[in-house]
Amino acid sequence: MICYLTREELKRFFTVTHEENKLHHLAFLMGFFHALRISEVINILGKDVQDGLLFVQRLKGSEKTLQPIHRDANPIFDCGDVLALAAANPSARLFPFCRQRADQLVKRYGKMAGIHPDKLHTHVFKHSCCMEIWNAAQSLGMIQSYAGHKSSSSTLQYLRESDHGKAQDVVAAIQL
Repeated sequence: MICYLTREELKRFFTVTHEENKLHHLAFLMGFFHALRISEVINILGKDVQDGLLFVQRLKGSEKTLQPIHRDANPIFDCGDVLALAAANPSARLFPFCRQRADQLVKRYGKMAGIHPDKLHTHVFKHSCCMEIWNAAQSLGMIQSYAGHKSSSSTLQYLRESDHGKAQDVVAAIQL
């Protein structure tokens, strides 16, 4: 089962992280807005951010992606600070913590935000981004491209979690 955060849960989570720790906040925002695995987030180097864009070599044989850094008037959803961080540390990892520490942080901040523990894992930001794309565009191709999925079967998992009847129809129609 794929767990994802609702918009309200995302707002609560990012409000907590914004108040608690700006670096953690930025790391999780980057994971959400760029549909990244936590292992991809913690491997971002300063040189991967150039001209307002993030270049990511996706893991597990997936495609490389180039995406604009998300800017927002609301500081809770603004990733702009990554630009200065990257410029100051071009050869260093921008988020110097391990996957296990990231998992601990997601659980801690999620608990503070009142999110059910079953939803609190490091992959939840990638899942949440993909669900937001599905809810907005209902396009498998868009999710596959944005998330860097090599296989459409990876992308189909998001449909199973959708509240939309259309998604269930699509999944049923393509099952062999």
